[in-house]
Amino acid sequence: MLNINMNKKIVKLSVLISALCVLHSCAFVKNLAGTKYGEAGSVGGLEAPPELVTPEWDESLTIPQTANDRVSAVETYGKALDASVAPEFVDVSLRREGDLRWLEAEVDPVNVWPLLRSFWANQGIALDKDIPSTGVMETDWIEQVDSSSSGLINGREIAATRSKFRIRVEREPNAVTNIFVSQRKAELKTITEQGGVWTTAKSDPETEAEVMVGLMEHLGKSRQDAIFEVANTQGPRLHIDLQDIDGIPVLFVGDQYSRVWRRTGIALDRTGLSIFEQSRTKGVYFIDTSNLDLPSGMTLQSSRYQVHLLPQNAQTLITVHFADDNEGSVVSEHDARIILNQILSAYQVFRTTG
Repeated sequence: MLNINMNKKIVKLSVLISALCVLHSCAFVKNLAGTKYGEAGSVGGLEAPPELVTPEWDESLTIPQTANDRVSAVETYGKALDASVAPEFVDVSLRREGDLRWLEAEVDPVNVWPLLRSFWANQGIALDKDIPSTGVMETDWIEQVDSSSSGLINGREIAATRSKFRIRVEREPNAVTNIFVSQRKAELKTITEQGGVWTTAKSDPETEAEVMVGLMEHLGKSRQDAIFEVANTQGPRLHIDLQDIDGIPVLFVGDQYSRVWRRTGIALDRTGLSIFEQSRTKGVYFIDTSNLDLPSGMTLQSSRYQVHLLPQNAQTLITVHFADDNEGSVVSEHDARIILNQILSAYQVFRTTG
């Protein structure tokens, strides 16, 4: 009787998760994970739909008046750019530092945003966040189910993963846009009467690279050239260490500020520490920890913090502060260590690939 009940539960779970896969375009992630970009063949180019129109922009997304500083979309000011027509093709190239890859597009963020939106629309993937004023776009969870022989109940078990992709854009001088892609991944841990229980899994840089190939192709580059750039662009590795200075946890990253800024942004995206505001000139990421998957019994004093980056000669120091504290006081050692360890965990990928 126990085996019959367990079999029924597994069948119900399989049907439920399979339905979710259809609803959330499971085939897209399966295709990304199942085909290495270095081995992929050429396919037809993706094109922006002819009826593509730009979103409604508010005053926070405007063009800056200086070419001497790098700012995010949330920091821009001045006269708004006329984004009535999105470009058909964009001059885009790939940059890489270690495993950190990002796209550099010769177009203003206002004009590239509709093309990023149409990229996911062409994949049939819904967006959970679409915030041009802060330069953040995030997909819904995309579930994938695998059934493999395991020697368990009737020789079968259900294994499931799900992924969420985030695109974050930062404006450079001279109407150049940096486009960062990150993946959050979770695995099905167990099944209860209330449904599946998911646990955080390590993101896969190769899956992120697959998304970038698709984006480059969507923006006008040939698939062959996109694959070549992703596979062959190289960058330096780095040293990173978490230390205590007078009881204050500090993350030491052995690289210059501009590169650490980019890496830290991707590290935060990968861990689920959502960036809701940032200032590159001040070296501050404002983060929300609400979506952070912490072990049972582990809590944080607040839900919002600042992550500070301080250049110091050939290295950069990273510390944690309260988000609403004008004095920038350092938070408790407990909270700071939890957040810095999350960043360190995401940084491990940068240390081991290059």
